[in-house]
Amino acid sequence: MARAVGAVVEGITFYDLGHIAVADTRVKVTFEDLGRRKRMELSKLEALAGPSAKDAAPRPGFYPVEVVSKLECYVCGHTIETASMPSQCPRCGAARYSFEKEIALARAWEIAAHSARKSASLFRELAGKAEVDTRRVLEELAREEDALASEAEKEIAELRA
Repeated sequence: MARAVGAVVEGITFYDLGHIAVADTRVKVTFEDLGRRKRMELSKLEALAGPSAKDAAPRPGFYPVEVVSKLECYVCGHTIETASMPSQCPRCGAARYSFEKEIALARAWEIAAHSARKSASLFRELAGKAEVDTRRVLEELAREEDALASEAEKEIAELRA
C-alpha cells in the first residue's frame, strides 16, 4: 500500500510544482486538473491506509519531478526552489515570469500518459497481493489510470493533428 500512496503523492507533487512553474495557461489548467484527480486517488488510499501513510511512502520515480522542482531566472541565472516562487528575482529584480518554464501541452500529456501507465501497472501488481477491500480500491485506481492514459493519448493525437 505504501508504494501506491507514494506513486500518488509523487504525482500530486509533480502536478502542483508544474502548475506553479509553467508559463502556458493551458498547461497550468491541465496540471491543475491532473493534480485534482491525484488528490481524489489519495483520499481513497488514505481511507484504507490512514492520513499519515503519505509521510513514509516511497516515491517510485514515475514523474519527472526534477524538471519542475527548481527554476532558473532566464535574466541572471539565479536558481530557486519552485515551491518558494518569488514575485521577482531576488538577485536581479526581474519579474516572476522570468522563472517560468516552457512545457508544451503535448509534453504535459505525454508525461500524464507515461505516468498513468506506470501507476496502473503498479496498482494492478499490488492488487494481486492485497486483501479484498484494498484490492477493490487498487483495481479501481488502475482502471482510472488506464482511462487517463487513453485520454492523454487522444489529447496528444489531437494536438499533433
